[in-house]
Amino acid sequence: MASPYSFFIGLRYMRAKKQGFLSIISFISIAGIALGVAALIVVISVMNGFDNDIRDRIIGTNAHVVAASYFKEGIPEYNTVIKEIEKIPHVAAVTPYYVDQVMVKYKDKILGVSLWGIVPDSISKVNNLKKNMIKGDLNFILKDLTAGERGIIVGKELFDNIGAELNDEIIVVSPIFKQTPAGLIPKMSKMKIVGVFESGMYDYDSGFAYVALDTAQTLFDKGDVISGAAIKADKLENANYIATEIHRKFKTIWARDWMAMNKNLFKALQVEKIAMFIILALVVLVAAFNIASTLIMVVMRKTKDIGILKSMGANNDNIRNIFIVQGLFTGIIGTLIGMGIGIGICLILKQYPIGIPGGGSVYYIDKLPVAMVMKDLIFIPVASIVLSFISAIYPAMQAAKLDPVESIRYE
Repeated sequence: MASPYSFFIGLRYMRAKKQGFLSIISFISIAGIALGVAALIVVISVMNGFDNDIRDRIIGTNAHVVAASYFKEGIPEYNTVIKEIEKIPHVAAVTPYYVDQVMVKYKDKILGVSLWGIVPDSISKVNNLKKNMIKGDLNFILKDLTAGERGIIVGKELFDNIGAELNDEIIVVSPIFKQTPAGLIPKMSKMKIVGVFESGMYDYDSGFAYVALDTAQTLFDKGDVISGAAIKADKLENANYIATEIHRKFKTIWARDWMAMNKNLFKALQVEKIAMFIILALVVLVAAFNIASTLIMVVMRKTKDIGILKSMGANNDNIRNIFIVQGLFTGIIGTLIGMGIGIGICLILKQYPIGIPGGGSVYYIDKLPVAMVMKDLIFIPVASIVLSFISAIYPAMQAAKLDPVESIRYE
């Protein structure tokens, strides 16, 4: 523990006005640490914002857990299966679905999409599809329209790509073929666009369409069979438990939670976050080396002072603590300034988000997100101060080794 006069002298050295070049280096050291800490806080907060925003969009569009059959035939007697899944602890809601690939034709445009057969009432409890509707109504897919048509809901990007309008008629071509006098032809159905949704994720908005469950079953000649069940957990962290329980309970059904389904994406985000932390931490490390070099020069200039202090009774620990205090407080001042700048920039970015060119069509998000996490706001400053402390140890030890007689012999 440093003695009171070690603190006094160490802080006095920091405040000394007539240090010339050393004052400039000290200022650069403080500025370097402040810049590094501020950059770390801003970049890590933006990375956290990306992580949270993408996670919310994925969870809002998908279920927390997806269960499906190992077999291509799907799940028959699915009502019984759904009731059994609902009994699993932490399950908040379950909805059946049928999904397969189809071609959508409108005028001279043909596009491939994933067609989902859903139950509007129950799917609204599992994901945000109903909230994401920007035109029409989700329940319109249940209505019987004129000429035997059924309603279909498409993503905004798909809607724009084919150039359709609400209530326009499109042709949905399934991969199921039927025998006719002219030979085998794919099964087709005329459907009316009764709604448009926008999830904010380009892949979904350009490649998904929704119809009523019975409409999809009829289009694909599947009878009363579903592809799987979408499940919502009471808490995100319980999704893995539910998936494990489904594996254990059903021998013919597999289940994956939202983290497993998007493992590569979140792993890439985590690696990128770590890489950015390491790169920016080097800025703080360079500033820490500046502290070490500054203290070495201070020790060289204060050789006489060290000799006098030792001749007056100061021991090696006292001398070492003087320079550790100087280096440590240089780091603390730089860290506090950097925290203020970093947090200030984050608050400004939250209040006035910066738009991302190509957002929504190229990237998952259209604005620069910011999410400050308390553990990061604690870890980054602590790491910066620890580096400052470590950088001060070598110069301080060198100062403590000086012989008082040699220090003042030629003074």
